[in-house]
Amino acid sequence: MVTKVADVREIVKSGIANPSAALPAIKSLARSADWAEREVSATALVEISKKQPERVISEMLAWSKDRDPNVRRTASEALRHIARKHPMSVLPVLETLKADSSLYVRKSVANVLRNAGNYHPDFVLEVCAHWATLHNANTDWIIKDGLRKLRITHSSEAELILGSLSSARTA
Repeated sequence: MVTKVADVREIVKSGIANPSAALPAIKSLARSADWAEREVSATALVEISKKQPERVISEMLAWSKDRDPNVRRTASEALRHIARKHPMSVLPVLETLKADSSLYVRKSVANVLRNAGNYHPDFVLEVCAHWATLHNANTDWIIKDGLRKLRITHSSEAELILGSLSSARTA
């Protein structure tokens, strides 16, 4: 059983040198019923993304459309490093996942937004303001959770967005 990044050092090394060769094994880990293996897959992708960001983003866009919520969550989790530096580049993946029916996936998307918000609060506020106009309960959940930190540091902007959510009007 693979349970830590040290166990997949060769996969990470291979993924940096040739992502196409490593991605099938990493996707297999992402599909695992074992939480630790799924975390290894996401962590390996984060490491690969440091050297191969475009390739990882491209692959995660495809994974974000997978029927398996574990794979869709991994698609989001893999973006953590890139989202901190270049949040606009991960937006296509987040857009695909913004209304996901799986709470497991929505928690990850919100986490990526919170992480990006530490470095690019205006980006996150803009994305959340746009998503709020969609009036989708799943998207609203992501917005609420994704704005938790920005409610403190950018309270007026965050509260304006949160007040516009369809669920806020019915709650």
